[in-house]
Amino acid sequence: MKTLKVTMAPQSEAMVQDKVEQRVPAVIDEDKGLFVRWSRLEKIVHLKEANSGLLRGHINAPDVKSAKLGPIKKSILSQVSGCAAPGEVLAMMGPSGSGKTSLLNALSGRIALDRGEISVNGKPISGASMKRFKAQVAYVTQADVFFTHLTVRDQLTYTAFLRLPQSWPKEKKLADVDDIIKLLRLTKVADSKIRMCSGGEKKRVNIGTELLTDPSCILLDEPTSGLDSTSAVSLMKMLHDLAQTQKKTVITSIHQPNSALFFSFDKLIMLAEGNVVYFGTPKNSLIYLTDQNLSCPAGYNAADHWMDLLVKDDSLITDETENGKTDPMADETSTSLRQRKSNRGRTNDNPTVVARQTLIHAWDNEAVAEQMDMAVDFSREDKETDAAFNKYNTSWGAQYRVLVHRALKNSRSAIFTPINLLKSLALGFVAGMLWFRMDYTESTVFDRSSYFFFTMTYWVFDAMFTSLMAFPQERNVILKERSSGSYHLSAYFMAKTTSEMPTRLILPLIYMTVSFWMAGISERFDLFVYSTLVSLLSVVAGEAIGLMLGASIYDMEKAMTLTTVVSLSLMLLGGFFVENVPFWLDWGKYVSPFKYSFDASRQLVFDRNVPCDGSGALESLCNGSSEGSVPPGDVIDFLRIEGSVGFNVGLLIAIGLIPRYIAYRALRAKKQGER
Repeated sequence: MKTLKVTMAPQSEAMVQDKVEQRVPAVIDEDKGLFVRWSRLEKIVHLKEANSGLLRGHINAPDVKSAKLGPIKKSILSQVSGCAAPGEVLAMMGPSGSGKTSLLNALSGRIALDRGEISVNGKPISGASMKRFKAQVAYVTQADVFFTHLTVRDQLTYTAFLRLPQSWPKEKKLADVDDIIKLLRLTKVADSKIRMCSGGEKKRVNIGTELLTDPSCILLDEPTSGLDSTSAVSLMKMLHDLAQTQKKTVITSIHQPNSALFFSFDKLIMLAEGNVVYFGTPKNSLIYLTDQNLSCPAGYNAADHWMDLLVKDDSLITDETENGKTDPMADETSTSLRQRKSNRGRTNDNPTVVARQTLIHAWDNEAVAEQMDMAVDFSREDKETDAAFNKYNTSWGAQYRVLVHRALKNSRSAIFTPINLLKSLALGFVAGMLWFRMDYTESTVFDRSSYFFFTMTYWVFDAMFTSLMAFPQERNVILKERSSGSYHLSAYFMAKTTSEMPTRLILPLIYMTVSFWMAGISERFDLFVYSTLVSLLSVVAGEAIGLMLGASIYDMEKAMTLTTVVSLSLMLLGGFFVENVPFWLDWGKYVSPFKYSFDASRQLVFDRNVPCDGSGALESLCNGSSEGSVPPGDVIDFLRIEGSVGFNVGLLIAIGLIPRYIAYRALRAKKQGER
């Protein structure tokens, strides 16, 4: 690990020292907000095995030419120190991969640090105190992740009922929602679906979702990403007003602001390759660059100048140099860089590399770290155990009720749509016409079997592939809400499965109502009810298998491929196409929902003697005669139907439950691995 030992120029050192002392008051009034300090933060990630080309955590790794090099490590945060005060906006800047998001994740407690100290109001935080600190922090991620079928008011209302104290009356929570809508100027779109909102409006909804809990510290990961300059300035002005009027501590990463936005920040921390290269006011950053002989050319955007110095894509400048293209605005900087290179005896001709390395080594991070440490009283370290803190403001039951209501509204919009209703009606009509008014005789025995085979097969497939996408589509929402302590994973899982089940069952119910009576399967209403219940149980079983596969595999291409193989294999093993299954595959039919639903339905429909008609369909039973009839027991044996109705129904219920439990365990395992 590199240690920063480069001595700064006297003028720069004095300037930085003065500014640090001004930023770190000796006494902090804890009632006026959170003063957050961090010193010497380090985070190292390990490369995967040689030649993989990837780092854990989705960071590109350099090429590895030899497997003998062993494990490769990369520092994404290196001796990072700084602080953020209530009533101010601290901006983090730097090129992609400089460590901005990693620093936000470290300050929010979302990643474990290898070294370093974080303190709040002069008190070190870790363990239980970190959990309490996280309850006071709002983390606004870069991606605006929502259930887009919900309206803006729905999103904020559900968040309020999940995250605000359960003891608060409903009226107070709704009043808080209205206050947030007014504060963020969302009144005009309050009752519009989120998918219809503009990028700036979605960003404000994202911020509003976190502001509902009245956090003392707000962390934002590139909130202006994807916004036009006007919307970006408006958003940052709102954050400034929020910080100043309510004494919030606002820390935001930002990629490349315009000049007006750059100078509007109270404090600025510049990062490059995981290192701090400047910490202070935006205005003084230009003075610091001048002291380093890296002056910003007159009339040039200061933020752009900083990024030009720190950008890591060396090919851009190299290509321009080779092609003889130069930027007149940057002539002064390039000349000074070449002069510094010559003075230091460097061999690298790329001025950007020289500038970046110069700034990394020039910043005396230890001076800032010492000031952070001086303001921390380590004797105040919290000794309370983790068990004494509960990050949830609502009970499991309250979470379940709110999530069921939200899931019902979301599923009604996503599943119970006009096109799906039309599909069920159309399929029911086509099936009813194809098997229209069948007579109950020998010749229609196989037609009745094929009706149930098609019915069970189609709806199991439909449920399996539809539910397959349920968790992958909601994965980001789950991770975001769970990270903010909105609800227990078990409450979400139970709410989703129990709320979507009735919605998914309406469509096959419509199909059965139309096709069963048109096909003349039976004139008995009770038989219609029982057959429909079996088909609905097969849907539940197919949905469970889809949920299990979707929760276990988030890669949709792999999940679709595996589900196709599994579903078709289970259908073949169900025994409709292949009657003489090899003995070493015969066990597969006992895990197939197709078999149990198919057998249970046929046992129900062949409830009385089947008249012989000379068609030869039951030749071994009717002997080619058109006289007499075959008892239902003999028909069931002839069709090789196994088990009683109760046995088949019981196993359908088991298949509907066991894969669901596996899906829950898979979700929990993935959640623990990614948090």
